[in-house]
Amino acid sequence: MGKNYLFKICAGVLFGLMISCNNSSSDDFEPSANNGGNNGNTPPPARVLEKITLNNNVQEEYSFNGSLFNKGMLRDGVTNNYYTGTATYVNNKIAKIKFLGSITGSVAYDFSVSEDSKGNVYSATCIATAATALDSFVSDYTFTYDASGKKLAKILEKRKVAGNTAYSVFVESTFTYNGDNIFKAECAKGVLTSTGAPNMATAKLTVYSFQNYDSKVSPFSTLPKSFFTAWSLIRPETFYRISPNNPTSVYVMPPSPAPGVNTPMTYQYDGYNYPVSDKDQTLKYVYRTL
Repeated sequence: MGKNYLFKICAGVLFGLMISCNNSSSDDFEPSANNGGNNGNTPPPARVLEKITLNNNVQEEYSFNGSLFNKGMLRDGVTNNYYTGTATYVNNKIAKIKFLGSITGSVAYDFSVSEDSKGNVYSATCIATAATALDSFVSDYTFTYDASGKKLAKILEKRKVAGNTAYSVFVESTFTYNGDNIFKAECAKGVLTSTGAPNMATAKLTVYSFQNYDSKVSPFSTLPKSFFTAWSLIRPETFYRISPNNPTSVYVMPPSPAPGVNTPMTYQYDGYNYPVSDKDQTLKYVYRTL
């Protein structure tokens, strides 16, 4: 995964932008192994992902106030821009996440989110502020889960653009699963009808496929699911991060005629089935023990 890390993120970001389309009731959390597990062995000490490095250069970094998640810094594709998402809590739940870029003129994303008792986001609003009013927007999101209430089935975004007071654009993301893992996110972007319904005849589709999951623990499952849900609304190529396991391939198919891009991802694990590096040991995952 190491030498492909920047390419992986770039591919998703570039194509995602073409359409621009924890795990508990409290975010004072411990990691959830789900199907990753330890094969019945003694559980590992509670840990959280602290940083990801590539050739000893920090690509992502997460900070905490004690055991409480505080903020995350993520590199935005192959650009020199880093987004820092800062969480604000109300009653021990994340209520706001604000993503600010490191480059002047970056779009700022200010999310308000509502979590249920399982840590799942069930509604959200985003105010995106760009350097020009034409590129600014306000989005409202509706989340639909399956009958179990565990698996995210669909997200419908309705967007007001350029300071307009009426919704005009939609992004509908529909999810397919393999077990508990998101196998596919189909993101359709188009315009709304005069009654505010998605006009699918206008939609352009980008498909994000997360393939060949392992059975190990996702490092991102040690952090609040709502944080990566919000980030995925900006960068949908990262929806796999709300899955319990790790994909070994990410395939992005943008609207025709652009070609699809497949990016392999590899992992080496510690004795507790947590990824610690890619197979080349150029990309490394660093954890903090709680």
